Amino acid sequence: MKSSRSPLVRVSLILCVLLLTSCEGSGLQNLFAADSNADQWGASPSPSPATTTLPQSLRFPNATLLETQPLANDPNTIQTRWQASAPAIAIQQFYSEQFQQTNWRLVEQQVADNSMTLKGVGADLEVTVTINTATTNNTTEFTVAYRPTTTATTTNGESAPTPSPTTALTPQTFSDLDAAPTPFQPAIRELAELGTLPTSGNQLDPNSPISRSQFVRWLVTTYNRFYEDRPARQIRLGTSNDDPVFQDVPRQHPDFAYIQGLAMAGFLPSPLTGDASALFRPDAPLNRETLLQWKVPLDQQGQLSPSTIDRIQQTWGFKDSTRIAPSAVNAVAADYLAGDLSNIRRVWGQTLLLQPKKAVSHAEAAMALWYIGNGSDGLSAQSVLQARRS
Repeated sequence: MKSSRSPLVRVSLILCVLLLTSCEGSGLQNLFAADSNADQWGASPSPSPATTTLPQSLRFPNATLLETQPLANDPNTIQTRWQASAPAIAIQQFYSEQFQQTNWRLVEQQVADNSMTLKGVGADLEVTVTINTATTNNTTEFTVAYRPTTTATTTNGESAPTPSPTTALTPQTFSDLDAAPTPFQPAIRELAELGTLPTSGNQLDPNSPISRSQFVRWLVTTYNRFYEDRPARQIRLGTSNDDPVFQDVPRQHPDFAYIQGLAMAGFLPSPLTGDASALFRPDAPLNRETLLQWKVPLDQQGQLSPSTIDRIQQTWGFKDSTRIAPSAVNAVAADYLAGDLSNIRRVWGQTLLLQPKKAVSHAEAAMALWYIGNGSDGLSAQSVLQARRS
């Protein structure tokens, strides 16, 4: 019996093989085929960078994540696309508030025809939010792009530091504040609380001369902090893609973004404004007439009216008016319009000598920056702090 059944088994096996072969491409073969997706069963999808890197505090409540992908021209930047059942202004207010929390700094806020853009910088993250103001079915779409706040690479391969306003705008305490002139100390203390006097340590070195580049950093940082809720009046910082305005302020200079930005806005004499010199002399001490030449146009919010030495002598009564450089005459004359809030009166008091070429100390520079405006329309560090606390 055993030998007679073996051929039958062999025939059965052959028939099965033939049957499977004849059913190639049919559902029967697919029934027995291995599942090509079997290795994915039970596996969790890889988390997107948005859910692992973007802080929870920067996710708009109840927003739906639609897409996550790196930017094609910048793989280090991850862009996420979101949708929320909220008006655009609510999303804008949310991110504006988040970027003003501890360890964050709102560095840009712009409004266009169909969008609003906010940019915040943290200790290790740079975030740009673009909100579509044209809502659809009561929903608003917006993007959140983020990248590490690392060194930026310029188009020609040079390395340029990415401005880090957050570090600069952390409240400061100067260990040598007592060395500053007593009338200046309250003003310096208020600016320090706003964090707009960035230094390399906790010392202000109040009575030593301030360099031209450091003053520009202080000026732009303070001005933008005062007007942080009015984007249209802020100074846009230079970027690593800009061609340097000054030959001696290359992209890798630590204050490039501030000097470049102020120059491109036309508030610094440069080749862009028709000035013949292409040198800025960043390490040279700042003098009095140059401080006025750079700051007063910001105080007055625009072009200064033409003036003369005779006009300065009639108003200020300076005995050394003829020593003022022609390029600074308009600024010195316009500063008189601010009355007791003018830079000259607040910093140097009642005086018949301007001493236009005299170096400006760190304390004097801070006192000049305590108030920005023309006397009737302006902001002080005190008023900014009061508004912040209210």
